[in-house]
Amino acid sequence: MKLRVLLVCLVALGLSASVAIAAPPPGKGKPASPGNSATAGKPLPTGPTCKPKVTVVLKGTVESASASSLSVDVTSANRWGRAYVSGTALTPVGVDTNTKVRRNGNTTTAAGLLEGDWVLVQARVCRAELLAVGPLPVLTAMRVVAHPASA
Repeated sequence: MKLRVLLVCLVALGLSASVAIAAPPPGKGKPASPGNSATAGKPLPTGPTCKPKVTVVLKGTVESASASSLSVDVTSANRWGRAYVSGTALTPVGVDTNTKVRRNGNTTTAAGLLEGDWVLVQARVCRAELLAVGPLPVLTAMRVVAHPASA
């Protein structure tokens, strides 16, 4: 019994020693110079260089539409879009040339949407901008799906 305990302890000691020794030797691996930080070359978490990674999904009705923007009365949203849901204010959503807009299954433009249409808007934003204290970031839609208002 004592021999088994001794063997188990030796195996555990051997494994922990091999993990500790596995670090790269000096001069190998990533350089640790002060001018070469780990975030060099990566986009900033906020601002114009951030890479949007969070999808905001808004559902509501169209209040007004033009070729470059929509005003949406948001009634529900996913977790990231809850801040845009309000009973009084309309949410402006930018629309650019890369936005896919569909109404009743057909491809159209944002200007082709009618007032009162039910709409689902998908936009991507930076997570840090959503979590920051202050004004909400302006949304630019990736995809807009609309259906005529029910009679």
